[in-house]
Amino acid sequence: MRTAITACSLALLAGSAMGQTTRTILETDASGSRVLSQHTRVFVSNEARPGIAEDLLWTYFDVASIPNSAAIGAGGDEAWVGHSLNDQRISKFTVASGNTPDLMYSLLAEAPANMGVAAASNGALGAVISQSSSGVVTARGFSAAGGSTPLWTYTFGTGYNEVRNRSIAINADGSRVAVCAYDGADTLLVILDGDGNELNSTTVAGFALSLDMDDSGNRVVVTAGAIARLYDTNTMTQEYALSVSGAGGWARISRDGSAIADGGFNVRAAREIEGVWQVAYSGTGTTDWFGAVSLSADGQTLFAVSHDYASGYLINDHRIVDLNTSTVIASSGFTGSGSFQNSVVSSEVNADGTVFVAATWGDQANTQPEIRVYDRGLNMIDSLDTDGSPFAMDLSQDGSRIVVSTKSVHANTFGNGGATQVYDLDVAPPCLADVNHDGSVTPADFSAWVAAFNTMAPECDQNGDGSCTPADFSAWVANFNAGC
Repeated sequence: MRTAITACSLALLAGSAMGQTTRTILETDASGSRVLSQHTRVFVSNEARPGIAEDLLWTYFDVASIPNSAAIGAGGDEAWVGHSLNDQRISKFTVASGNTPDLMYSLLAEAPANMGVAAASNGALGAVISQSSSGVVTARGFSAAGGSTPLWTYTFGTGYNEVRNRSIAINADGSRVAVCAYDGADTLLVILDGDGNELNSTTVAGFALSLDMDDSGNRVVVTAGAIARLYDTNTMTQEYALSVSGAGGWARISRDGSAIADGGFNVRAAREIEGVWQVAYSGTGTTDWFGAVSLSADGQTLFAVSHDYASGYLINDHRIVDLNTSTVIASSGFTGSGSFQNSVVSSEVNADGTVFVAATWGDQANTQPEIRVYDRGLNMIDSLDTDGSPFAMDLSQDGSRIVVSTKSVHANTFGNGGATQVYDLDVAPPCLADVNHDGSVTPADFSAWVAAFNTMAPECDQNGDGSCTPADFSAWVANFNAGC
């Protein structure tokens, strides 16, 4: 039994402020806790050009095809890309080895109309789902060790002939894969193990072609029209349904499975608290479409990005919400120019809710960067100006690396070709002593640490050993005195 600590008094030792020299993040899910370490910054095959951020590691150019799906795997060390339109294929890159794919699998003979890739964030499994020109839907698994030969293949039955680039998801270690396909009336949701064997399946009413899975693989959320439906993958029972206004969004689930979110003409999030699901936030905008939502690993922070369809999609707004208090803790926006749509593409949050990344198509005059990186106060701490419109983006769990797949020109402009780019983000290490994430280190953070200890929250782990123990109290004092 763990005895709760209550705040009484604390003697603070004098010390000069200095930055943290290392970065570790505690990731917690249903299967336990583990420590994630920040990547060592490596720069290889840098094809930087004027206007390209110095954070660029490398660029891989597509002459004819357009990379429209991308995922980061293996702790940020692998980039998986789906190439569509022409020369359809998937590619896998070892990030530190540069811009030469070490795995390629051609889908040209199937001429898929739609396809998408996913990757195990901490494992060594990548997968692709594709819809051939004849309407056959197939999922395939790959690994670096297996090379360009699929580890397994799963084919949907006749009639299920439609997918999207978000119709596949993999849990953190690659032990479970979720796929879905549509037959014109309903959607079949299938759960596979890491070897491609079917574990469970269920029929979801209507058109439901986007999904997301928690790290354990025990829960999956499916975007079914204007409803985010949460399923237990072991029993395929629906645990909860969260409705929004307007169909066509992309529901997300936190890595620990404790929260889901969805967007449309409004944005909503729900959390499981003591076994009961309840709405934690509902937000709106006057003429906004919330096209991208994401959650921190512990489900306590929501990042919602919207574009204003009444202004030609040129106004973008961002908001960060503390789901513990249902409070918007930061909001910001910007306005592009020209006649091109600056549509929202994606939003991502790192594991501990300190790094936030938003991707949009970009405006006609290129007055704003397509990729914007924020801290928890929505201060822009990095930005990336891509040559064309991003179609997909993924962020490593520690927030230090992103992969972006783009068209060669703006999405509103006719053209072929594109690029895959991998960046190391120029972000500062987290301040461990700032437990309440208010941007400063004060005695109030002691009370916040006590609360984190009593709830076993990730902020409790101050010594980076992957567990929450009284030893973290002494570590917090040392972190406090070191400053940030």
